[in-house]
Amino acid sequence: MTTFSQMMEWIFGGDVPQDPLCLHQIAMRAVAVYVLGLLVVRLGKSRLISRASALDVILGFILGSLLSRGITGHASISGTFVASAVLVAMHSLFTAIGFHWHTFGSMIKGHVRPVIDDGRPLEANLRRSHISEEDLLGELRLQGVESCAQVERAFKERNGEVSVIKKRGGIRVVDVVVAAGVQTVRVEVE
Repeated sequence: MTTFSQMMEWIFGGDVPQDPLCLHQIAMRAVAVYVLGLLVVRLGKSRLISRASALDVILGFILGSLLSRGITGHASISGTFVASAVLVAMHSLFTAIGFHWHTFGSMIKGHVRPVIDDGRPLEANLRRSHISEEDLLGELRLQGVESCAQVERAFKERNGEVSVIKKRGGIRVVDVVVAAGVQTVRVEVE
């Protein structure tokens, strides 16, 4: 047992290092923290790499800070892993409660608000969401839409992004020709 603990001490510098860590110890702690941090996040089914809500971003910041302290030896490795696992479990619990209880979900994840209806910006909701008209137009351009008039509805989603439902294309008469008693109508479908 002593040989194993001595080997772990040499590799990782101990759970809570008393002396400054050597470079190989920092490297090995980084590998261990990375692998175990990845395991904890995957077990928690976190959405940190997808479109994140404020809840996901906060978890990411806290985990990043916590894991970095474990790597540098400013916190114990065991404490780092326990705290990380608890945070991811709490995140998973909160998102599960939010899934089943809409009021709680809105409180921790935010609200969906319509910001455009039938091509008209909804000023009050834009103001509540702190989205300027210039920001809204920028979001529309990122989705290939040139103006509000092309939008049936748009929403500020829980994660802060703007989703757009484009107006369905209409039919436009391009040309009408009457020749030899036959009327020909050429239309364009948008």
